[in-house]
Amino acid sequence: MNKLVAELQHQLRERQVRQLVVIADATVSALYPHYWDELSQEFPTIFMEVPAGDASKSLMQAERLWQQLLAARCDRDVFILNFGGGMVCDLGGFVAATYKRGVRFANCPTTLLAMIDAAVGGKNGINVQHVKNCVGTFCQPEFELPCDLSFLHTLPEKELLSGFGELMKYAIIGSPALFCELEALERLTPGHIQPEWVDECISVKHEIVKRDPYDLLERHVLNSGHTYGHAIESLFAEEGRPVAHGEAVALGLLYESRLMAQIGQCAQADASRVERMVRRLYHVPAFTEDEVLRLVDFMQQDKKNRDGHVHFVQMRGVGDVSPDCRVALDLCAKVIR
Repeated sequence: MNKLVAELQHQLRERQVRQLVVIADATVSALYPHYWDELSQEFPTIFMEVPAGDASKSLMQAERLWQQLLAARCDRDVFILNFGGGMVCDLGGFVAATYKRGVRFANCPTTLLAMIDAAVGGKNGINVQHVKNCVGTFCQPEFELPCDLSFLHTLPEKELLSGFGELMKYAIIGSPALFCELEALERLTPGHIQPEWVDECISVKHEIVKRDPYDLLERHVLNSGHTYGHAIESLFAEEGRPVAHGEAVALGLLYESRLMAQIGQCAQADASRVERMVRRLYHVPAFTEDEVLRLVDFMQQDKKNRDGHVHFVQMRGVGDVSPDCRVALDLCAKVIR
């Protein structure tokens, strides 16, 4: 029994769990069909599967899982384990937070993005009409499991790059030393990801969430790169060519650092550092004028907006950010063009 399974077994015993539900997507189920065999010998376990991909972060899939929980006669003592990437953590957390007004859950992240972001902090939700995380709750997992970096060796390059986008974000908002280490990378493989990097990102997020658990102001810095990033995700989903969340965030970091330099909030040298890192690892698309206008429209639907204004994380430099900076829409479009 590996360390992660042993820790989960210990936590479930401590909480006297009598019924366990494991939610996974089809890809993870196929890769790890026997991962929980030892655990299920002790705890009656029901496995529920959703299709892989961000399209499963939907009300339809949430309702399907609620129906399966009801059919299995799961009561409020059921424990839900979300086994997979960011989509599964977001969807499973939302289902747990709402089923019978809330049941206990934990996340077992299998992707870099989930390890450092989706599985931590207690935000979960679903998308509505291609608008990211439009409906959701704040609900903390019962406990956090140790990250098993061996999962990363089954990730396709696209998913590893997706997680790296969020890794960049944490370096920019809270760890200049980590950013310097990331700058030295010429390419990215699972072997390049250091446990200390994952621990640092989780530590940065914990500290911010502790000060602002309900996302009232300070926690907004965790959305660095996301105003543009979510708009890019929504646009590509609408066009039928979905892009990974962290890749969109990486592009968002590029555009937001450009934007901050444009309005004189960020030194051009720091904006250029961000842009160089993004361009070294990601394809930066050329958007048509129609796509630029649609991106701006999606940005106006962002959940951080207030009083009809689009809000960004204010980046003054690597490691120096603050929440809520308003910028005129024409400038938002200009930096994409």
